[in-house]
Amino acid sequence: MSPASVLDVVLAAAVLAVALVAVLLPSRRGAVSAFLVLGVVLAVLWARLDAPDIALAEAALGSGVAGALLMDTLTADPARPGRRAGRTAVVVGLLAGAVALAALTVVVRAVPDEPSLLPAAVAEEIHGAGADHAVTAVLLNFRSLDTLLEAAVLVFAAAGAGALVRTPVRAPDPVPAPVTALARVLLPALVLLGTWLLLAGTSRPGGAFQAGAMFAGALVVAFVAGARFAASQGTAARAWTVAGVLAFVALAAGTAMLGQGWLVLDPRWAGAAVLTVETVLAVSIGVGLAQVFVANSEARRVPS
Repeated sequence: MSPASVLDVVLAAAVLAVALVAVLLPSRRGAVSAFLVLGVVLAVLWARLDAPDIALAEAALGSGVAGALLMDTLTADPARPGRRAGRTAVVVGLLAGAVALAALTVVVRAVPDEPSLLPAAVAEEIHGAGADHAVTAVLLNFRSLDTLLEAAVLVFAAAGAGALVRTPVRAPDPVPAPVTALARVLLPALVLLGTWLLLAGTSRPGGAFQAGAMFAGALVVAFVAGARFAASQGTAARAWTVAGVLAFVALAAGTAMLGQGWLVLDPRWAGAAVLTVETVLAVSIGVGLAQVFVANSEARRVPS
């Protein structure tokens, strides 16, 4: 067995083991820690499968934003004990997992051995897609309607989280000095990394969703450090949250009026359109994810 095959087996076993620990561990702190580790292992696994865009998204969202939400919820009431899963729940979970594994095995075995024609089709059309990176071309051009709907899901999630907040959101005060010092280091780094992922996404792994997760992380750090602008749930924050969807709709209306069809981009200006929509979408994703975090933090703080 080659070293690469050994690594694949170790990664697959690690995913299964860490997932079981996250589900079955009675300690809430331990379960959350296992979930964060699971996100990192999944990111490595996606990278091993030559899917760097998904690996970046998993690391930023699965371990980053989702981890921040879980840790914030956990620290709100650390003394509350976890609940050990009963024997029936464990048996049902194992049976459900076995059924899912069997179904997945059947589906995978049914996939034809012939290589897919989609990569060749994308390579043939990518010259006029507005992006040199195949994943960005697919997300922002070839199947942009799906991306529009994904952005709309985030808008509804942010709106639902904001509906739980009944009072104006307050940034933490006072803030410990080490937190402020750490924020001064992390904020520029996260903004710089997010900007690089955004601009690099047209020609290499990256793009709006990964950059948006970085911007969300920057806003979360700013909120924890006591920055008032990061705690905003007002009109400006809501406007930025829906800006990504509105940019897509405006682009679709423009292409329809030009007679090219819904979200059909002209190769002459497709690059500018893709970069513009990605930029607005990245900021929209960042603000929307941060709003979910801030609303969750405030909803726990204020008694119902």
